[in-house]
This record gives sequence, C-alpha cells and structure tokens, in this order.
Amino acid sequence: MMKLLYPRLAQIRNGLKHRDRQTYVKILIMGFFGILFWAAIFIVFFRVLAYFKGIEIVGAFLAAKLLSMVILSFFSILIFSNIITALSVFFMSEELQLVTATPYDADELYLSKLAETVINSSWMVALFSLPVFLSYGIIFRQDAAYYCMVLLTLIPLFVISGTLGTAVALGLVKSFPARRLKDIFFLLALLIFVGLYSMFRFMKPERLVDPDVFFTVIDYLSVLKAPASPFLPSQWVTDVLSAFLFQKYGQDSGFAFGCLWSTALAFIVMLGWCFRRVFFDAWSKAQEAKTIRVKRWGFFNRLLEVALARLSPPLRAIVDKDIRSFLRDTAQWSQLFILLAIIVIYLYNFSVLPLDKSPIPTRQLQNILSFLNLGLAGFVITAVAVRFAFPAISLEGESFWIIKSSPVGLRGLVWCKFWMNCILLSVLAEVLIICSNWLLGVDAFMMLLSAVTILVMTFGITSLGIGIGAAFPRFRYENIAQIPTGFGGLLYMMLAMLFCVLIVVVEALPLQMYLTAAASGQPLQPGQWGIIVSCFVFICGLSAAACIVPMKIGLSRLSRIESF
Repeated sequence: MMKLLYPRLAQIRNGLKHRDRQTYVKILIMGFFGILFWAAIFIVFFRVLAYFKGIEIVGAFLAAKLLSMVILSFFSILIFSNIITALSVFFMSEELQLVTATPYDADELYLSKLAETVINSSWMVALFSLPVFLSYGIIFRQDAAYYCMVLLTLIPLFVISGTLGTAVALGLVKSFPARRLKDIFFLLALLIFVGLYSMFRFMKPERLVDPDVFFTVIDYLSVLKAPASPFLPSQWVTDVLSAFLFQKYGQDSGFAFGCLWSTALAFIVMLGWCFRRVFFDAWSKAQEAKTIRVKRWGFFNRLLEVALARLSPPLRAIVDKDIRSFLRDTAQWSQLFILLAIIVIYLYNFSVLPLDKSPIPTRQLQNILSFLNLGLAGFVITAVAVRFAFPAISLEGESFWIIKSSPVGLRGLVWCKFWMNCILLSVLAEVLIICSNWLLGVDAFMMLLSAVTILVMTFGITSLGIGIGAAFPRFRYENIAQIPTGFGGLLYMMLAMLFCVLIVVVEALPLQMYLTAAASGQPLQPGQWGIIVSCFVFICGLSAAACIVPMKIGLSRLSRIESF
C-alpha cells in the first residue's frame, strides 16, 4: 500500500521543500481567507447554539435537531463526492496504465486507491466541520473526551461514505463508460443541489421567526422534523455525540459507536472482495473511447453564421469554437441550471419581502433596498463570472500555443473573450436589477440609476475576471471546476468584491443627498453638487481602471508564457 502511495507523498514533500517567495505569499493569502471563512462559520453556529441553549424547554431539542441535520448534510455530500472522486482515482488516473501492466498486488492497489479517494473527498468536509463541532463543545462545556469522540466518529463516517461511493462507481463502470458516467453524475449532483436549494427556499424558512404563523408549541415542533433513521450512519454519529453534549448516556450511544466501526470495517472487507473480482474488467471498459456523435443542426448553423457575420474571420472562428465547445461540454452548459436557479430564487426573495410590516416608510425602504440590491447583484454577477469569465483563457487548454501563433494574436483573443462574457453578464445583471426593482416598486430615477450602475460594475467585474484569469492561467486540468480554485480565483473574488463595495459605498453619499433634498423640496447646495460630481468622477475613474489595468496585466503575463 505504501509503495503505491509513495509517489503522492513524495510529490507533497517536494512541493513543501521547493517553494519560492511568491508561493509563500499565495499560501499566506489563501490561509488568511480560509481562516476568515472558518471563523465566520464558527461565529454563526456559536450564536445560534447560544440562543438555543437559552430556551428553557426545547433548547436542547433544537440543538440536537440542528446537529442531526448538519451531519446528515455532510454524509450526503460525502456520498456524491466519493462517487465522482472514485471514478477519477480508480479508473481515469494516468498511473493506472503503468500499475495494471505490472504484476500488481490487488489488495495494495485497492487499499491505496481507497485511502486516496477517502482523503480527497473528505478533507474539505472535515476542515469546515471543525467550527461546527467546536461551537457545540464550547457552548455545552465539553472536555477533551468530546473532541476525541468527534474524531473517532468522523473517521468511520468518512470510510463508510468512501466505500459506498467506490462500490457505486465500480458497479456503474462495469456497465457504462467511465468518462460518460462522470458527466452524468456531475449533472445529476448539480440538479439535486438546485432542486434541494429551491425546495428549501420555497418552504419559506423565514416563517420560523414569525410568531403569527404558529399558535401552539406542537405546531412549531412539527415543522422541525428532520429525516432520522436508526439505519443511517449519520444518525449513529448524532447519537454518540448527543451522549456527550446533552448527557444522554446509555446503551444507544454505545451501540451506535459499535455500529459505526463495525460497519466501516465490514464495508472495507466486502468492497475488497468485490474489487478483486470486477476491477480489471471495469478498468478495461473505462479505457474505451467516448462515442462521438456528430449532429448537423442546419438552423443552428445558419443562425450562428448570421449572428457572427460582422466579425473578422479569425475572431469569428474563435467565437464559433467557444459556442460549440460550450454546448458540447456537459460540465459547462449544465452550469446554466445553477444560473437559472439563482435568477428564480433571487427574484422570489424580493417578491415575498413584507414591506408593509416594516416601521420604516415604504418609499424610503424601497429606495434603501434598491440601493443595497446593487451590492447584492454585484456579488451574484461576481459568483457567475468566476465560473464563466475567469476560466475563459484557461479553457483553451494545451492548444493555447496555436492561438498564440495565429493571426488573431493574444490581444484579439483576450478582448474577444472579454466581449463575449461581458455581453452575457450584462444581460443577466440588467434582468436581475430591473426585475427586482420592479418587484420593489421603486421610482424611475432609482430604476435608471441602478441599471446604469450595475452595467458599469459588470464591465469592471468581467475585465477583472478575464485579466486575472489570463495572468494566472491553468491550461492543464481534469475538471473545469478546478480552474478557479487556485490563487488566481481567490485574488479575483477579493478584487471583484472590493470593486463592488467601493462603487456602492462611494455612490451612497450623493444618492443620500439627492433623496434628502427631493424629500424636503429644497434644491441642492453648490457644496453638495461638488461632492456629488467628485464622487461620480471617482466612480468613473475606478471603473476605467478596473476595465483597463487587469487586461494589460493579463496580456503582459500571458505573452511571457513559453511552456505549461
């Protein structure tokens, strides 16, 4: 087992030894924001649990239900993550071609790949579950025994999810091509995520803080029922930890702890038996080439020719290639489901706002929400752009050198990517702003100001995405989702959010002056006009810098790339 894991361990060790100054700076920045996000999770759970503990009758019940839901969510995420990871580790890893050509030990191969699958799928969940368990331990005053028990229960939970995911992957690859299965599971996981999120939002969880909705304690508790089954490993973890947190020691907790470890060990043995009998046949089937079906869509081709007719032939070829590649790649066009869910949920939130129950005058509240909506829409556009605009250059892959030596050149390529993404993101931004303001019932001035501001913000967000994506390209990747996960993606998110915040903050002062003067019926003073003009000059300068500087930096760094 250790022989097969040695190359991975050596790679990590060599990476830790040979680090330059720039690498340390990246680690420090990413570590800082990771700790910041970790701390935010801890603060949220700490405040919620402190509030629950202060409730006399049902406080412990609410905390236990929350723990059960959190662990069940972790277990569900781990199952899907392990299936997708097992497909890559067991069947599409490049080293398998060398290993299977040698007289390998099946048990060593199985245990090493299972360990790699479990670690790759579980480390993120383990890292961001720590603040949850830490907040429970602090609020309910636990000692070191509780934290040891957290570790002893999470390990078998990770192993159980890893073996289940690997077993599903083995069975499916035995019958279907692995590369096609990866796309199917990616799309399936995406649809399940969108469905669950939409279902949760349409259940109106804000009703839980509305005292007019529930008349009795029984009615209130009935809506808190979460899926709980004695056969779920997540429920076993909940039973064991509840024995420490809520002093519910008994036979159930010891039995649940035994079930966790015995099930994990039994699954390892049973999966190893299946692995030895089906792996080689399944791996051989996974090497089959993907079936390519070429379809001629006459109407679509003619429509595309008309739409791109005014572009020069080189640019037309790039745009045509990007559109067709987008439609052919499941991992790209399936993101449209998330985009559609974002639009629906975003607009639905504004449609259910109880403006009539607010103590603030309705018109004033409408203007405040409309202005805050600018920042929220900017964050939404940034989240979409990090998936579409930031990876635009990296999607050229190892054929980037062909574009670099073509008549289009790097400048034409980068600006072509910019305009393609900017147009699509601008349409999305305007739909979000106009529809949400219409649902709020704002006046024409706020509608026009919001539409112009979000358009300016979209230009800057897109330029930051393309420019930073060009400065930190990632031409070799297994999954498109890996591209924004590095230092460049983190830097882009930081700068884009800072840009949106600065636009909103600077624009707040002149808007407040204008609305105050309009409400009082008095004209603006010359000094106020000076402040308003200065603020808008600053906004224009900031937007111009956000549109030009990142593109120049990206082009400069992209032109110096010789190999990848």
